[in-house]
Amino acid sequence: DAGQKRLGATQCGSCGMLYSPASPEDEAQHLQHHERFLEGLRYLGWKKERVVAEFWDGKIVLILPTDPKYAVKKAEEVRGIVDKELGFQQGSLGCPARSRTYLFVSGGKSVVGCLVAEPITQ
Repeated sequence: DAGQKRLGATQCGSCGMLYSPASPEDEAQHLQHHERFLEGLRYLGWKKERVVAEFWDGKIVLILPTDPKYAVKKAEEVRGIVDKELGFQQGSLGCPARSRTYLFVSGGKSVVGCLVAEPITQ
C-alpha cells in the first residue's frame, strides 16, 4: 500500500457512521459523532431510579415524564438515537405526558434496549 492510509469509506462498527479515515475532516467529524453517540448510550444511573426488573446481565429501568429532568433527558437522548438508527423522523410523542420509557441497561452501564410506550385510542 506504499505507506498510505486506508483509502475509501469505512463504517464504524460502534456508531455506524460512514467516513473516510484518510480525510482529517471526516476523522474529526467521526470522532465527534462517535463520542456523542456513545454518550447517549452511557448510563451511570441515579439515586431514585425506578428498576422494574433485574437480570444476570442487566436491569430494566422505567422513566416517566414526571421524573427529574436528567432522567427524562436521558430517555429523550436514547429515543433520538433509536429513531435515527431505525430511520424514523424525529417527531414528538403523541401523548408525552402519559408515555413510559423502559431502558434495558447492561451490566457494563450501557443502554442496550429501549421501549417507548404510550396510550393509543385507535
